[in-house]
Amino acid sequence: MAALAGSVVLAAAALPFLVDVNRYRPMIVSSVREATGRTLGLGTISFALLPAPGLSVGGPITLSDSAAYPGRNALTADSLSVRLGLFSLLRGRATVTSFTLHRPTLTLIRDARGRWNFDDLVERASAAPQPKPSGSSAGSGAGVVVEKARITSGRIFVYDDTVVPGRRAQVVIAPVDATIRGWGSAEPTELDLSAGLGKSLLKAEARLSAPGGKPQIGVRARGRALRAEDFVTLLPWLGAARPAGLQVSGSIDLDGTADIPIERPESLRFKGSLVLSGLSYRDAGMALPLKDLSGSLNVDGDRAVWNDFKVSAGSSSLRGSLQVENFMRPRIGFTLTSPRLDLNEIIATLVPAVPAAGAPSAGPAAASSGGLLDQVSGGGRLEVKEIRFQTFDLANLRASMSLAKSVLTLKDLAASFYGGTLQGSGSVDISRAVPRYAVATRLDKIDVEPLLAAYDPSLKGLLSGRFAGTLDLEAGGAGMDAILKTAHGTGHVLLTDGSLTSISVLKQVASLLELAGGKGIGKESTPFESLKAGLSIADGRAGTDDLQLHSTDLDLDGKGDVGLDATLDLDVAARFSEDSTRGMVEKNARLGGLTDNGRLVVYFGLKGNLASPAFRLNARAQTATAKERAKEKLRERVKDRLLKQLGQPQPEEPRPEERQP
Repeated sequence: MAALAGSVVLAAAALPFLVDVNRYRPMIVSSVREATGRTLGLGTISFALLPAPGLSVGGPITLSDSAAYPGRNALTADSLSVRLGLFSLLRGRATVTSFTLHRPTLTLIRDARGRWNFDDLVERASAAPQPKPSGSSAGSGAGVVVEKARITSGRIFVYDDTVVPGRRAQVVIAPVDATIRGWGSAEPTELDLSAGLGKSLLKAEARLSAPGGKPQIGVRARGRALRAEDFVTLLPWLGAARPAGLQVSGSIDLDGTADIPIERPESLRFKGSLVLSGLSYRDAGMALPLKDLSGSLNVDGDRAVWNDFKVSAGSSSLRGSLQVENFMRPRIGFTLTSPRLDLNEIIATLVPAVPAAGAPSAGPAAASSGGLLDQVSGGGRLEVKEIRFQTFDLANLRASMSLAKSVLTLKDLAASFYGGTLQGSGSVDISRAVPRYAVATRLDKIDVEPLLAAYDPSLKGLLSGRFAGTLDLEAGGAGMDAILKTAHGTGHVLLTDGSLTSISVLKQVASLLELAGGKGIGKESTPFESLKAGLSIADGRAGTDDLQLHSTDLDLDGKGDVGLDATLDLDVAARFSEDSTRGMVEKNARLGGLTDNGRLVVYFGLKGNLASPAFRLNARAQTATAKERAKEKLRERVKDRLLKQLGQPQPEEPRPEERQP
């Protein structure tokens, strides 16, 4: 018996050397061609009976691509090992207990018409007879069942000309290690997968089934601490936009499921969660990156809810929640809050970078560069505790905010502003390197002194009072100087219960009043009841033709320009009160020739720096007025004389107390 057993073992060991399995190569190649329409290339084939029946195929192993890509291989591998079930062979049924493909490379291509290079294989498989359930007698012996298949150190190259219109998307998935169970049986095929993506590793469990005769793969994927820069390479196939020039870093945890139709794998639907930690984000539409982007996204197909959303830019930060629809052209809704926003930092971050010297440019304000903000639209609510724009500070801002084509718009805006309130709307267009602004605001009870100091520190202490008015302006520029130079629009201002520091001219006017014993105006300041003007703003200046200041002893009427660079060029008429006029005329009778309706009128000009403009008497206007007054008196005398000659009664001279001032 021992001798017989030894003889059997020796025969089993010698059989592979006696049987040349390579002579079956043409049959194998022909069978594959008949089943797939592809050409199979095999290296040396060897057979072993012990310790289990099996085949080994050396490389290179190749499978040609579809007819659309002649001369290319869709699959290559270094080697293949197959182990067969001995008892199933004895029963006339081929069962593969082990199938191992070493270092395979699979290339997947989709052309611009949307056809994959494996569509022909899917069509053939769909047309083939379906395997009958286990236990069926007819034909049950002809099937091949793979109990366990392994793929080791594989690679998958994907080239897609459809998923991103007008541009090829590609990704490399490697290394790929997979274990497949139950291939070819009537039961669903199970798969455990480990796939490398850059320096990250995704793990997945999958099941291949055919509900309604439509084959699909159901996948459960998990990934811990995936590198964001690796994960974003998958965005096009997840139905999400991948902006030009995308640069990201940080960590992502992924846990979710997806159903992938074999016939249309691009129509997969992912459902699960993404947890973002410490992401940095920048694309071609941004000059600087956003930092500390984090939160949890609950994704269901083309919708997501982003909870615990956080992001920062410089010293600014935002937090809240977002709802997203349509990841290719995202539409968002949001509720956002912030303890502090510096709009200067945010705008400097979100506008496209200015082209380097010598680089080609689309113009002075380079055209939009296709960042994410160009593609996102939506709206929501914004609340900010403290906010800064240029040199101005606001508090407790509340507004409805919308976003479309890189234009941020605030409506129903309300904020505290230097002791008063600011209401209205505003927008900023950050689609270009030079941002554009538009505001339509109403201001009330603003404390002028700190407002002017914020505008220009050299104006501190020049003017006090409470400011109200409206401003409708448009401007463009990256800084205050550029904004002021390009600003254009209209405004109406009213200051009440204020005081104007006695600069140059006012000191001289005050001196005249002091000579007459005037009250309420001194050399250092001029209290006033109101100061108002309508403004037309353009070319860095605010023009007015109705400037009016009213105070107890002095009224001023002016017209000209107030420079947004804190300069003046005004022509002013000063009208002293009747009491002040009487006092000055009593001391100097010649001043009586400068009166109008009992009020002394002095014409002068102001030009230069707002804090200390040059003062000049307007002798021409003064003389013209005096001449006009003289002509008026002459006309009255001529009229009186004519009336006397005609014998008409003269109008009765009014009593002193009835005289008009």
